[in-house]
Amino acid sequence: MISFSGFSSGIEMVPSQFFTEILPEIDTLHEMKTILFAIYLLNQYQGDQRYILRTDFSECEPFMQGLKQLGDDPEILLDDGLEKSVLRGTLLRVDYGNTHLYFLNSPKGRLAVERLEQGQWVPDSFLHISEKANLFRPNIYQLYEENIGPLTSMISEILKDSEKIYGHEWVADAIETAVVNNARTWRYIETVLKSWKENGRNGINR
Repeated sequence: MISFSGFSSGIEMVPSQFFTEILPEIDTLHEMKTILFAIYLLNQYQGDQRYILRTDFSECEPFMQGLKQLGDDPEILLDDGLEKSVLRGTLLRVDYGNTHLYFLNSPKGRLAVERLEQGQWVPDSFLHISEKANLFRPNIYQLYEENIGPLTSMISEILKDSEKIYGHEWVADAIETAVVNNARTWRYIETVLKSWKENGRNGINR
Protein backbone atom coordinates (compact mmCIF):
# COMPACT_ATOMS: atom_id res chain seq x y z
CA MET A 1 0.00 0.00 0.00
CA ILE A 2 1.32 3.44 -1.00
CA SER A 3 1.26 6.00 1.80
CA PHE A 4 -0.72 9.15 0.87
CA SER A 5 1.15 12.36 1.68
CA GLY A 6 -1.98 14.51 2.00
CA PHE A 7 -4.28 16.65 -0.13
CA SER A 8 -2.71 19.67 -1.80
CA SER A 9 -6.00 21.52 -2.15
CA GLY A 10 -9.10 22.00 -0.03
CA ILE A 11 -11.46 22.55 -2.98
CA GLU A 12 -14.72 20.60 -2.62
CA MET A 13 -15.84 19.03 -5.89
CA VAL A 14 -18.23 16.34 -4.66
CA PRO A 15 -21.81 17.49 -3.93
CA SER A 16 -22.70 17.10 -0.26
CA GLN A 17 -25.81 15.09 -1.23
CA PHE A 18 -23.50 12.34 -2.43
CA PHE A 19 -22.41 11.69 1.15
CA THR A 20 -25.86 12.00 2.71
CA GLU A 21 -28.08 10.28 0.13
CA ILE A 22 -25.99 8.27 -2.35
CA LEU A 23 -23.01 6.88 -0.45
CA PRO A 24 -25.15 5.11 2.23
CA GLU A 25 -26.96 3.23 -0.57
CA ILE A 26 -23.96 2.15 -2.65
CA ASP A 27 -23.14 -1.50 -1.94
CA THR A 28 -20.31 -2.20 -4.40
CA LEU A 29 -16.87 -0.65 -4.48
CA HIS A 30 -16.75 -0.47 -8.27
CA GLU A 31 -19.91 1.64 -8.40
CA MET A 32 -18.47 4.03 -5.84
CA LYS A 33 -15.20 4.33 -7.78
CA THR A 34 -17.09 4.88 -11.02
CA ILE A 35 -19.38 7.65 -9.78
CA LEU A 36 -16.61 9.44 -7.89
CA PHE A 37 -14.41 9.41 -10.97
CA ALA A 38 -17.36 10.56 -13.08
CA ILE A 39 -17.83 13.57 -10.80
CA TYR A 40 -14.11 14.30 -11.01
CA LEU A 41 -14.15 14.13 -14.82
CA LEU A 42 -17.18 16.39 -15.11
CA ASN A 43 -15.53 18.95 -12.84
CA GLN A 44 -12.57 19.12 -15.22
CA TYR A 45 -14.60 20.04 -18.28
CA GLN A 46 -15.93 23.53 -18.92
CA GLY A 47 -19.25 24.93 -20.09
CA ASP A 48 -22.88 24.14 -19.32
CA GLN A 49 -23.13 21.03 -21.54
CA ARG A 50 -20.73 18.75 -19.67
CA TYR A 51 -20.80 15.09 -20.55
CA ILE A 52 -18.50 12.09 -20.34
CA LEU A 53 -18.03 8.96 -22.41
CA ARG A 54 -17.22 5.40 -21.48
CA THR A 55 -13.82 5.88 -23.09
CA ASP A 56 -13.04 8.63 -20.59
CA PHE A 57 -12.96 5.84 -18.01
CA SER A 58 -11.59 2.95 -20.05
CA GLU A 59 -8.67 4.95 -21.47
CA CYS A 60 -7.58 6.18 -18.04
CA GLU A 61 -4.98 3.65 -16.92
CA PRO A 62 -4.89 4.63 -13.21
CA PHE A 63 -8.68 4.30 -12.95
CA MET A 64 -8.79 0.95 -14.75
CA GLN A 65 -5.90 -0.35 -12.64
CA GLY A 66 -7.92 0.59 -9.57
CA LEU A 67 -10.85 -1.47 -10.83
CA LYS A 68 -8.54 -4.37 -11.66
CA GLN A 69 -7.50 -4.54 -8.01
CA LEU A 70 -11.06 -5.57 -7.17
CA GLY A 71 -10.34 -8.97 -8.66
CA ASP A 72 -12.64 -9.04 -11.68
CA ASP A 73 -12.45 -7.92 -15.31
CA PRO A 74 -12.19 -4.11 -15.07
CA GLU A 75 -14.18 -3.66 -18.30
CA ILE A 76 -17.08 -5.61 -16.82
CA LEU A 77 -16.83 -3.70 -13.55
CA LEU A 78 -16.84 -0.39 -15.42
CA ASP A 79 -19.97 -1.30 -17.38
CA ASP A 80 -21.70 -2.45 -14.22
CA GLY A 81 -20.60 0.67 -12.32
CA LEU A 82 -22.01 2.91 -15.03
CA GLU A 83 -25.23 0.90 -15.22
CA LYS A 84 -25.72 1.05 -11.45
CA SER A 85 -25.03 4.80 -11.45
CA VAL A 86 -27.69 5.32 -14.12
CA LEU A 87 -30.24 3.08 -12.40
CA ARG A 88 -29.58 4.83 -9.09
CA GLY A 89 -30.09 8.20 -10.75
CA THR A 90 -26.70 9.73 -10.05
CA LEU A 91 -25.87 9.76 -13.77
CA LEU A 92 -28.12 10.42 -16.76
CA ARG A 93 -27.46 8.48 -19.95
CA VAL A 94 -28.38 9.58 -23.46
CA ASP A 95 -27.97 7.42 -26.57
CA TYR A 96 -26.23 9.51 -29.19
CA GLY A 97 -25.33 7.84 -32.45
CA ASN A 98 -23.35 4.72 -31.63
CA THR A 99 -22.32 5.81 -28.15
CA HIS A 100 -23.67 6.86 -24.78
CA LEU A 101 -23.27 10.29 -23.25
CA TYR A 102 -23.29 10.49 -19.45
CA PHE A 103 -24.36 13.59 -17.51
CA LEU A 104 -24.46 14.28 -13.80
CA ASN A 105 -28.05 14.32 -12.54
CA SER A 106 -27.81 17.97 -11.52
CA PRO A 107 -29.72 21.06 -12.71
CA LYS A 108 -27.12 21.74 -15.42
CA GLY A 109 -26.97 18.06 -16.37
CA ARG A 110 -30.73 17.77 -16.68
CA LEU A 111 -30.90 20.97 -18.73
CA ALA A 112 -28.13 19.73 -21.02
CA VAL A 113 -30.01 16.46 -21.61
CA GLU A 114 -33.24 18.34 -22.29
CA ARG A 115 -31.54 20.70 -24.77
CA LEU A 116 -29.75 17.80 -26.45
CA GLU A 117 -32.96 15.85 -26.90
CA GLN A 118 -34.65 18.95 -28.33
CA GLY A 119 -31.83 19.46 -30.80
CA GLN A 120 -30.70 22.75 -29.26
CA TRP A 121 -27.02 21.72 -29.14
CA VAL A 122 -24.74 19.11 -30.67
CA PRO A 123 -21.88 17.43 -28.76
CA ASP A 124 -18.52 18.49 -30.14
CA SER A 125 -16.34 15.38 -30.11
CA PHE A 126 -13.22 17.34 -31.04
CA LEU A 127 -13.67 19.77 -28.16
CA HIS A 128 -14.25 16.85 -25.83
CA ILE A 129 -11.01 15.20 -26.95
CA SER A 130 -8.97 18.40 -26.60
CA GLU A 131 -10.28 18.98 -23.08
CA LYS A 132 -9.70 15.34 -22.22
CA ALA A 133 -6.00 15.72 -22.98
CA ASN A 134 -5.71 18.16 -20.07
CA LEU A 135 -7.81 16.35 -17.47
CA PHE A 136 -4.97 15.72 -15.05
CA ARG A 137 -3.29 19.09 -15.13
CA PRO A 138 -3.33 20.97 -11.80
CA ASN A 139 -6.30 23.32 -11.69
CA ILE A 140 -5.73 27.02 -11.07
CA TYR A 141 -7.09 26.80 -7.52
CA GLN A 142 -4.51 24.18 -6.63
CA LEU A 143 -1.76 26.19 -8.33
CA TYR A 144 -2.72 29.33 -6.44
CA GLU A 145 -2.96 27.60 -3.07
CA GLU A 146 0.36 25.79 -3.50
CA ASN A 147 2.32 28.78 -4.81
CA ILE A 148 0.66 32.04 -3.79
CA GLY A 149 -1.39 31.77 -0.61
CA PRO A 150 -4.61 30.66 1.14
CA LEU A 151 -7.59 30.05 -1.11
CA THR A 152 -10.37 32.24 0.28
CA SER A 153 -13.88 32.32 -1.18
CA MET A 154 -13.15 35.74 -2.68
CA ILE A 155 -9.96 34.51 -4.36
CA SER A 156 -11.80 31.43 -5.65
CA GLU A 157 -14.38 33.65 -7.37
CA ILE A 158 -11.66 35.86 -8.82
CA LEU A 159 -9.81 32.84 -10.18
CA LYS A 160 -13.00 31.43 -11.65
CA ASP A 161 -13.78 34.69 -13.46
CA SER A 162 -10.18 35.07 -14.63
CA GLU A 163 -10.13 31.57 -16.09
CA LYS A 164 -13.22 32.43 -18.14
CA ILE A 165 -11.62 35.66 -19.40
CA TYR A 166 -8.04 34.55 -20.02
CA GLY A 167 -8.19 30.74 -20.15
CA HIS A 168 -6.57 28.15 -17.91
CA GLU A 169 -3.17 28.24 -19.61
CA TRP A 170 -2.70 31.98 -19.25
CA VAL A 171 -3.76 32.07 -15.61
CA ALA A 172 -1.50 29.11 -14.79
CA ASP A 173 1.42 30.73 -16.60
CA ALA A 174 0.80 34.07 -14.87
CA ILE A 175 0.95 32.31 -11.51
CA GLU A 176 4.23 30.72 -12.56
CA THR A 177 5.53 34.15 -13.62
CA ALA A 178 4.64 35.55 -10.20
CA VAL A 179 6.58 32.73 -8.53
CA VAL A 180 9.62 33.20 -10.76
CA ASN A 181 9.68 36.93 -10.04
CA ASN A 182 9.03 36.40 -6.33
CA ALA A 183 5.89 38.55 -6.54
CA ARG A 184 3.39 36.16 -5.03
CA THR A 185 0.28 38.34 -4.98
CA TRP A 186 -2.94 38.28 -6.95
CA ARG A 187 -2.40 41.93 -7.90
CA TYR A 188 0.81 41.01 -9.69
CA ILE A 189 -0.81 38.03 -11.44
CA GLU A 190 -3.69 40.21 -12.60
CA THR A 191 -1.26 42.84 -13.90
CA VAL A 192 0.55 40.18 -15.93
CA LEU A 193 -2.71 38.90 -17.41
CA LYS A 194 -3.92 42.38 -18.34
CA SER A 195 -0.57 43.14 -19.94
CA TRP A 196 -0.70 39.95 -22.02
CA LYS A 197 -4.23 40.75 -23.12
CA GLU A 198 -3.47 44.36 -24.06
CA ASN A 199 -0.03 43.92 -25.57
CA GLY A 200 -0.19 40.36 -26.78
CA ARG A 201 1.76 37.34 -25.70
CA ASN A 202 3.87 35.71 -28.38
CA GLY A 203 1.70 37.49 -30.89
CA ILE A 204 -1.54 36.21 -29.34
CA ASN A 205 -4.26 38.47 -27.97
CA ARG A 206 -7.39 37.46 -26.11
